[in-house]
Amino acid sequence: MERNRKSVLEAEKLADALRQRRKRLGLTLTELSNTVQIDVGQLSRFERAEFKFVSKNLQRVVDFLQISAEEQESDAVVRQFAELLGRSERHRAAAIALVRALQALQ
Repeated sequence: MERNRKSVLEAEKLADALRQRRKRLGLTLTELSNTVQIDVGQLSRFERAEFKFVSKNLQRVVDFLQISAEEQESDAVVRQFAELLGRSERHRAAAIALVRALQALQ
């Protein structure tokens, strides 16, 4: 994962993925902290999307929890599409037209 700046929406999505994956694995924040040797408070901040960049510690957690970049890229496209829907009525109409065109291809 690149050390690039994350939008609020991207940070929230990554935070949700971290929390969900940790819980699916049945790990508490303390257990994860002991395993990856990162402070519980910092892990908690990661899960609350309180970061702007992917730090080495955040990357270590992403790697340990096996959250793939492909999943994140796919989710990023969905988020961008959702953002477009809310920009204006013209954006919304264009998005709806695009979905209908894609459905017609099936």
